[in-house]
Amino acid sequence: MEDVINMKPYFVAIAYLGFALTLVAFLPLYTKKIKITYIIPLLFLGILLYSINAPLPWPDPLFNLNYSKVITEVIVIISLMTAGLKIGTTYKLKEWRPPFSLIAITMPLFMVVIFLLSNFVLGLNGPVSLLLAAVLAPTDPVLASEMQLKEEQHANTKETGIQFTLTAEAGINDGFAFPFVFLAIIWSEATGFEAINWAHFFGFYMVYKILGAIVLGACIGYLYSKLIALYSDKKKKYVLNGFIAVALTFFSYGLAEVLSTYGFICVFVTGLLVQRHRPKDKSKSVDDFMVPFIEEIEKILVVVWTIFFGGAVCSGILSYTDTTGIIISLCIVLLIRPLFGYVALIPIKKYSTKKKWAIGFFGIKGIGSVFYLSYGLLHGNFTEYQELYGIVSYVILFSIIIHGFTSLRVLDYFNAKSAP
Repeated sequence: MEDVINMKPYFVAIAYLGFALTLVAFLPLYTKKIKITYIIPLLFLGILLYSINAPLPWPDPLFNLNYSKVITEVIVIISLMTAGLKIGTTYKLKEWRPPFSLIAITMPLFMVVIFLLSNFVLGLNGPVSLLLAAVLAPTDPVLASEMQLKEEQHANTKETGIQFTLTAEAGINDGFAFPFVFLAIIWSEATGFEAINWAHFFGFYMVYKILGAIVLGACIGYLYSKLIALYSDKKKKYVLNGFIAVALTFFSYGLAEVLSTYGFICVFVTGLLVQRHRPKDKSKSVDDFMVPFIEEIEKILVVVWTIFFGGAVCSGILSYTDTTGIIISLCIVLLIRPLFGYVALIPIKKYSTKKKWAIGFFGIKGIGSVFYLSYGLLHGNFTEYQELYGIVSYVILFSIIIHGFTSLRVLDYFNAKSAP
């Protein structure tokens, strides 16, 4: 009898989880009417559950890094596969110019400014400042999902505006931020910045790990797409089953990491090339369950993470920075990312000025930043890094609320025929 009583908190936690997942089925029906993302109610649900002492395994402010790393790692790779599958191989190289511009221009400028603010305004040491810059650089592919492509794209119906650009950027830059996380780790373990082995850094972390991930992901995706093409339309539903997307996600990520390449990049490229079998004309396409299935898996994981993040917000994680840190966090969301996002898109003639500002503004931060922070602190030798918890949490919180209240309205505006 005592064992049964001791198990009750566990069953209550399971019931809370089931309730939250059930709630998500209905939330979009109402959140879309008032034009907010379903992430916002989940965040406040987490805050409410923590406030009433719901018996859930709430994280401490300085939560277990290994646990945090694994959970966020799984969520991000699932989201990257989803993004890759939606984009596929229907876009021409010139259509990739906007997201590539965000990677080549926005990301480095963003990191330089964050590093300088961290080092000279917040007074953080060099390695910690660089880690913060790298952690906040990526546009999150998870919490930005409602701003991204909604389905697989075909040549005759593809979207080439805000949704494609943000989906592609999130898919690419979650991997391209990794070299700078490693640079921060290397710096934290070196006797000084001048002691870094730059030849090894550029050769291994910048060239081998990036190119290796691209080649490996392309091979896995291409070979599976060739396998799909061998089957008749009636039999393709078996090799396009939903769980295959999850299987390919873990296979490509695991193999990439075993070969010391960037798993994030490999997963995204795998998703792109897997869709090579797809006919360019949507009317000739065969139905598959890969995207719907993996989207549902992603949604389940996001629900759980958002609720616990709401609890973390209440548990004291925001207290690790002061007013200056809060102001800088708000500037990151409202000023720094939008400005450099716009700068990167100035040469893109097909986008109006309003659309350039919109793309720049929606550099949503989220779960990827938590992964990078956990990874960096686990593998580096950082000191006086506690303020990073507060700043990263504030940036994510501001991003969820500000972007959550504006994203659907902006999309509706640009989807209207009269909008330039």
